[in-house]
Amino acid sequence: WESDIYLPILNDRIGWLEYVSDTLLVPGEGVDPVKIVFNQPIDMISGSLAPILPDTSIEENIGIGSIPVPIPVPDYPFIVQSEEVPITNLGGSSGAYLRNVIVSSGVMIFSVESTIEGILEMSYYLTCCTIDGEQVGIDLEIPAASGEKLGIASGVLSLENAVFDLTGPLGVSNNILTTHFSAQGAPVNEEIFYVTSEDNIRVTVQFQDFEVKSALGYFGNLSTGFSAEEDVVDSIPLPNPVLDLEGAVAKLKLENTVGADVRFTFDTLAFDGVQMQHPSFYGVHDMARAQWINGEIYSTTELEIDLGEPGSTLFDIIETFPERLRTVGNIELNPYGDVSLGNDYLDVDHLPKLDLELEIPLNVGVDGVVLEDSFEIDPMEFPKFDGHLLVDLWSTFPANVIADLDYMVNDTLGTIVSVDAEIEPGSVQLNQPAHGFFEIPVNQDIMEPGGTIHVTLHVNTNGATEFTGNEDVRVQVRVEGTQLLEE
Repeated sequence: WESDIYLPILNDRIGWLEYVSDTLLVPGEGVDPVKIVFNQPIDMISGSLAPILPDTSIEENIGIGSIPVPIPVPDYPFIVQSEEVPITNLGGSSGAYLRNVIVSSGVMIFSVESTIEGILEMSYYLTCCTIDGEQVGIDLEIPAASGEKLGIASGVLSLENAVFDLTGPLGVSNNILTTHFSAQGAPVNEEIFYVTSEDNIRVTVQFQDFEVKSALGYFGNLSTGFSAEEDVVDSIPLPNPVLDLEGAVAKLKLENTVGADVRFTFDTLAFDGVQMQHPSFYGVHDMARAQWINGEIYSTTELEIDLGEPGSTLFDIIETFPERLRTVGNIELNPYGDVSLGNDYLDVDHLPKLDLELEIPLNVGVDGVVLEDSFEIDPMEFPKFDGHLLVDLWSTFPANVIADLDYMVNDTLGTIVSVDAEIEPGSVQLNQPAHGFFEIPVNQDIMEPGGTIHVTLHVNTNGATEFTGNEDVRVQVRVEGTQLLEE
């Protein structure tokens, strides 16, 4: 006998935003249009704002003094010397001075030559410097001199993450390294040895390759240029798009994280080589200092520049969907001088930020947007089946949609059944989807092995059309027909 079959086998949706890679399209709320929300950080090489600690070399000849006769060298410090060493040429001619510095890297290279004919133990410490709370220094054993052959020793000390207090012994100075040197006879000497007024110890200390992590002081009236070129990584991934930019917002956001007043000037803001014209962007933009407390940022200052104000050509450029962004300008620290009285602060992990932000309602014309999805159909045991696959497509796209459907049968012949239909524009706002319908003749040979339904949607608008971002096509598939059951 015959048995009627009515079996829903698929109810799914094909949306479009989920198919856009690296998308910057954000669905609107309710009936609001989808927005292009574009945030492009601009990488300014602001590490050049950090004060530069120059390589410094210290050489000292430490004499024994005027003594009438040779004296035996004791096994306790007989030479003790503390020094204050100024750091010069800090920041070139910018007038900078520093009170406290933390360096992320740097080395101290120490060498000593002695004319004393006995083994010495010596210590050289930076009394202004600590690492993990421990004072930084080096202890060396100096071999005995012999005749014209000097006793020579050397060592290298890493100053990674070293903390320098450059305010001097009284805590009121700046740019001052304080050091302490001592020498005494080593216990390993088997005989008493003597020094005379002609003996001396020559000490050479080199500080090299400092990289400043943070600094407190006055950074000077420093000016440095910047040039940044960025790929506009997120682009509108729609073929042949046309934008209507009414209601768009564009701004350049600057955030000053440096504890110093900053003056920005811009020479260039170009997209794909096309310079933006703007009535005020290329002027002077002053920003107050950020507030730091005990090495922690307390508050920053922000400045927004309206890039879309009347007279700007930005939106004309954006309509071309540019791929490259280039900005050139200058950053000046402390344009009004040392107003903080030595309390500028900078941490290279918190550098000024520059971001281009665009928010554009997506009123767009598209030509050839292709959305695709595939749906698996399980094998079905319908003996001597004769009927149809009925496919309903409900589109809320406010655009014409051409739908192609291929049913690929899992048989040895590679059977493919293809149909197509055109769907008129629908509407999310009015909750009025447009309807498309396929009817595919099928039989037992097609339904029994199962297969895959592959749906391709081609979306085209006639001019700019407003999208909400919630548009989709609902795909409903059912089997209708009869099967012949035999006893």
